Amino acid sequence: MRTYTVEGFVLGMRALGEADRILTIFSRERGKQSVVAKGVRKTHSKFGGRLDFFNRSRITLHVGRSLDVITGAASVKEVWARLVEPQAYLLVSYAAELVDALCEPDMPVPHLYGMLCELQTIVGAGAGQSALMPAVDLRLLETLGLAPELDACATCGARLGNRPLSRGLAAVSPNAGGLVCQVCMGSRSVGDERPASDGAFMVKSSMLARLRALRALSFAEAVRDGAGTLNDLRPLTHAFIQYHLGRRSKAVSSAMGTQ
Repeated sequence: MRTYTVEGFVLGMRALGEADRILTIFSRERGKQSVVAKGVRKTHSKFGGRLDFFNRSRITLHVGRSLDVITGAASVKEVWARLVEPQAYLLVSYAAELVDALCEPDMPVPHLYGMLCELQTIVGAGAGQSALMPAVDLRLLETLGLAPELDACATCGARLGNRPLSRGLAAVSPNAGGLVCQVCMGSRSVGDERPASDGAFMVKSSMLARLRALRALSFAEAVRDGAGTLNDLRPLTHAFIQYHLGRRSKAVSSAMGTQ
């Protein structure tokens, strides 16, 4: 089949020659792909704004030697007017960067595509805000099979329930994959909130309870839960994202104010 059609999001782009671009798209049918959009940088491009960042389009492609080439695009949903808002742009840039970084090419992940559709709906409704990043983190990790263990010790499997280790604190280790019980913490003082050499750190048990609750919420429900609650969870969820990325992403650095 020399020509095929997918429904997908534009996650990123870079210039190619004087008038073309290489786009990173994520589609329901094929997952992440790098494709060529010829002439898209021209003032009167036939694609118009249909291939702008985070637009969702029906994209027709011709199979190329190395990269497939876009021959047509029809808009499904556009949110470009909302992306002039800094909070909305930061949120979708963050989500797009993580999907690009954590997904292998040419591997469909339907639930992740559904997450992007849900996020686009929130942004289109004017509710997109960077406070939603922890909800994006959890949904993305869960969809990719990387969700942190929040109900038992990630090392030995002991059920922990809602019990803190000590002084209202619980131990979390991205390296281990989630919560760590007092036995597996070994000689480390459970009252010590400083990060350990293995990446483990202490969080308030109340924060852990809120993180558990967030797992069951849609993005719309998370927005109603309040920005203050979500913002408090950022350092915790970002620690797991950073571990799986093997680095701190530009979007995370910007969100944490460390650039």
